[in-house]
Amino acid sequence: MVKNVTDKALWCVSLRDACIGISIFSLVTVVWGVIAHPSYLQNTSLLVGFIIDLLANLALLFGVLWSNAWLVLAWFVFAVLFFIGWPVAVLGVIFNYGDYRAAAFFDNVFLILFEYILTLVTLVYCSYIVSSYFHQLRNSQSATPNGSAAPNGSAAPNGSAIHYIVV
Repeated sequence: MVKNVTDKALWCVSLRDACIGISIFSLVTVVWGVIAHPSYLQNTSLLVGFIIDLLANLALLFGVLWSNAWLVLAWFVFAVLFFIGWPVAVLGVIFNYGDYRAAAFFDNVFLILFEYILTLVTLVYCSYIVSSYFHQLRNSQSATPNGSAAPNGSAAPNGSAIHYIVV
């Protein structure tokens, strides 16, 4: 089975650096958004979304810094919730319910939809990068410490390396 992963991001940036960039950029934009509009956190559902976004990006940041695959995987909670809520937001903009138009930076419906589509494409690519880094991290953690293993995938029972010589 072939997994759809990559080992480099755009412009030959390593996956680790790309994931750090994703988490730092997301944290900065969320914090600046709350500083610019403090009333954003008055609604309970928006407060819960802010907390999930903050915790997910902190988990990604520390997962990359500590090389912990499970913390990197925790970022996908935020991504899955975004992908579930995206169609609702688009329909809210089109049919003008749920204050989705008021929450956007534009007054034009087409510009708001363009903003949402651009956000979707960006988050899909970020999910692809984080997924590739997660698989890279899991593969490096599942390798044996000395780099050699038995042909069936199990290590030697006494902990020593087994070397096979093909004649």
